[in-house]
Amino acid sequence: MKVAISTINDYENYGNRLQNYALQEVITSLGNDVITIKNYSGLPEKNFLKKTVMSILGENSNLTFFLKRFFSLFSYKKKLNVERAIKFRKFTSKNIKESKFIINKDTANFDFDKKIDCYVVGSDQVWNYFFPRFSSLDFIEYSQKPKISYAASFGVKCIPQKLHSFYKAGLSNIDYISVREHSGKKIVSKLTDKSSKVVLDPTLLLSKNQWMRVSSNKKYTEKYVVVYFLGDISDDNMKYIKRFSKEKGYEIKKLLSYDDEKLWKSGPSEFISLFSGSEAVFTDSFHAVAFSIIFNKYFEVFERNFKGPSMNSRIDTLLGDLDLADRWHSKCEKGKPIDYYKTMKLLDIRKRESMSFLKDSLKRVEVNING
Repeated sequence: MKVAISTINDYENYGNRLQNYALQEVITSLGNDVITIKNYSGLPEKNFLKKTVMSILGENSNLTFFLKRFFSLFSYKKKLNVERAIKFRKFTSKNIKESKFIINKDTANFDFDKKIDCYVVGSDQVWNYFFPRFSSLDFIEYSQKPKISYAASFGVKCIPQKLHSFYKAGLSNIDYISVREHSGKKIVSKLTDKSSKVVLDPTLLLSKNQWMRVSSNKKYTEKYVVVYFLGDISDDNMKYIKRFSKEKGYEIKKLLSYDDEKLWKSGPSEFISLFSGSEAVFTDSFHAVAFSIIFNKYFEVFERNFKGPSMNSRIDTLLGDLDLADRWHSKCEKGKPIDYYKTMKLLDIRKRESMSFLKDSLKRVEVNING
């Protein structure tokens, strides 16, 4: 079948690129031809224009790279950002099959729908009302073709009353629903009469060896810990991490920080390599937790400093399912090893359950199409 993935198109976020790649690979492995729809809804006008121009020129053409580097000369940080963006684009171009067409909230022509057999919505926070990009497009309202959601996330624990009817209409449009969090399952149950399944984020469906195939395989001579925070890290938490590292004799690799220019410019392949070679991980990121588990690393999770609604539900679900609830920094026994023999057995069970949902849903769609 021709399957179209509808997800968030974020060319600056490691987790987003890697979940998109993982879902593509899993669906492809089940015998399908897969593309990812470029949905640029909610982007600032200048970014939308830039992405449109890049799409016309070719996102990884020599001219595009020249223009990026030229404009980056006006700011050193912009230069670093451009070099980072190029790595994200190259990873996407090499590893993710994206649509040639672009859609946004103003799109009126959906002729591409004629060539699609089935849509898969997810993973990531595709149904988070807090994101400006979110719209009815995330429920594929423009098509009557079969629709599956895989590990789709609301990102929050509840939906405001004023949005109930919007979500109810959208969810009713999805034939087979799976979500990433237990809170998401409750939302679906509250707003519709549909059943839903809690499944793993697609990054956790691929093995360590499969991830190393798209790793940069960069080797570090020193032992180190990874510090990866999407929110601001408090002075107290940073002092704790420094103390932990000093006691163990580890260096600190601070990802997503201008403090380390080389790491700032890292793309998704370098992200995988960095996590695979680390001794420990300190983070407030869901996908950093996921890759810590994939590579069997010691990790501690911190509350994110964020002014919006809490997004901890996805981490709570994953840690709870794998009996790792004590990995929150506020709860864990510092330095206590993780029993990964037990964790991986639980992960294998969740993998089978998650794959079963996806296989069964795609099979039902195929049977219905073929009569």
